Amino acid sequence: MKIQQSTLKLAAFATVAMTLLALYPQINLWLGRGTSWHGSYVLVQGDEDAYSAYINALISGRPRRSDPHTGRDDTPGKPQPESLFSIQFLPAYAIALPARAFHVSASTAFIVLIALAAIASSLAIFWLIFSVTDDDRLAAAGVIIVLCLGTLVATQGGVRTFLGTAPTYSFFPFLRRYQPALPFPLLFVFCVFIWRAIKSATTRTSVVWAAGAGAIVAALIFSYFYLWTAALAWLAGCALLWLIWRRESRGRILVVSGIVIVLAVLALVPYFILLSHRDPNMDRVQLLTLTHAPDLFRVPEIIGIAALVAIVFAVRRGSIKSRDAALFAASLAAMPLIVFNQQVITGRSMQPLHYELFIANYVSLIALIMSVALLFESRKPPQQIPGRAIALAVLLAFGWGVIEATGATKRDVTLARVREDAMPVGQRLTELSSQSNPNLSPTDPRPVVFSSTLPVADCLPTNSPAASLWALHMDAFPGATQQERKERFYQFMYYSGISDKDLERAILEGRFAIMVALFGVERVIPGLVPGEKPIPFEDMRREWLGYSQYVAFFTRERAAHPTLSYVVVPTEPAPDLKNLDRWYERGPGEQAGLFTIYPVKLRP
Repeated sequence: MKIQQSTLKLAAFATVAMTLLALYPQINLWLGRGTSWHGSYVLVQGDEDAYSAYINALISGRPRRSDPHTGRDDTPGKPQPESLFSIQFLPAYAIALPARAFHVSASTAFIVLIALAAIASSLAIFWLIFSVTDDDRLAAAGVIIVLCLGTLVATQGGVRTFLGTAPTYSFFPFLRRYQPALPFPLLFVFCVFIWRAIKSATTRTSVVWAAGAGAIVAALIFSYFYLWTAALAWLAGCALLWLIWRRESRGRILVVSGIVIVLAVLALVPYFILLSHRDPNMDRVQLLTLTHAPDLFRVPEIIGIAALVAIVFAVRRGSIKSRDAALFAASLAAMPLIVFNQQVITGRSMQPLHYELFIANYVSLIALIMSVALLFESRKPPQQIPGRAIALAVLLAFGWGVIEATGATKRDVTLARVREDAMPVGQRLTELSSQSNPNLSPTDPRPVVFSSTLPVADCLPTNSPAASLWALHMDAFPGATQQERKERFYQFMYYSGISDKDLERAILEGRFAIMVALFGVERVIPGLVPGEKPIPFEDMRREWLGYSQYVAFFTRERAAHPTLSYVVVPTEPAPDLKNLDRWYERGPGEQAGLFTIYPVKLRP
């Protein structure tokens, strides 16, 4: 089918608009720093530090099973367990291998990735809506509406973002690098492939489209859990609707579904083999919950139900041109209900908030757009949505997207500046890594760095081969046990001069980084675990007493595990390092940007 030039222009318009919004935080940093920019990328979500650290490790040639925070890698004598990163490895290698070939840093790769993700996502959604509705105006509008309102539907953004009070997930969630940003468009391409397979004129063509869809699912399995499970959940709903209401097409839908399932099973075999070698801590980190309780009142579900009601009303009018399009839109509308309630049957739920953030919100909006188109089509005589109405919807959605982009940038501007200021530190530590270091050992094969500034500690593994004494996302990797991570956090606080009274005050104030380190994200971030209760005061008191005893009985043996190689602190104002100086001798300081790097040696 030949695509009209006007259709291409509309697709390009929507794509450029979304790409500019996606790049806004980075452009803001570039304009602010000008020629003094050191090469940092702007976080759109806090977890990206962990992802870019892993990418940096792969670019450096480290193995698939590596821990960039502790610096420990998989070796024949000391194998590492599988992690979330090493199992879902396809996006990581898709980024790291080209970056290595073109000598591009992880930070630069992430800047390029956010633009590519916006482009690919826009085109994929345009293709899906256009394929089903044959309306290029609606498809272009759908790109803006779906991607700009996704944060709002996930109940994460809105005016709170502009005021700087929104949660950490507030910027466009689909752009979180590299999960789900890189594989995100594939789910919509998968939907198009299934549509083409169902609508193909010949069985042979249908089989080709179905095989392509199965290959996409196989790729998603090694890319992102919430996308491949959403894809299969949607396919199950789609197949069920076709089997019930399109009896003449039962054979076709069974063949298409069968091909996809076979290819998915072939991918799931090695996937489950890798999963069987996972880190024992992985289930705790991923917050697997055993429950059969239904979950019926999330916004994507409500939108999906509204879309289903509209579709049923349109069909009952009896004048729509394509009942297949109505069934397809209904399957998209039903997907949120399936993914949020599969635990009623399976008894297992794992962070359903991620469906709400990264896929169900977008799919429900696509279903709603298609349902509105069907309502107009069902009128007598059939009509298209008026151009003025489409233009108004686009303006309102894009305006909301501007609020999300500018608000998130405003909220995170200080963090962006600190990370940019830390780039010279990473560059200097990279140079120092080539020198001999007596503090290295088989347990800690890379220099361990204590940074008193937490954002610097988080981004050091992205910008250098050095390991961090402690970082906020350290528990995402299997290099250290849960007990070791707790002790490293205690060391971080001790060397930072945080007393037990300071910790008590921080706990009572609910400071995010400290609460997550002590109690885990599942007890701190609302909505990750269904039915999670507030942290009892006794649990807070127990953690405060634990740290108090740790400090009271701190020894040289504790200071040596791990043994520090460097200390990074702000040059002005210089922090109080008296606790660290009791156990380490600091060498001459070397300034790197706004920070000072001290080589340290454990005292005899």
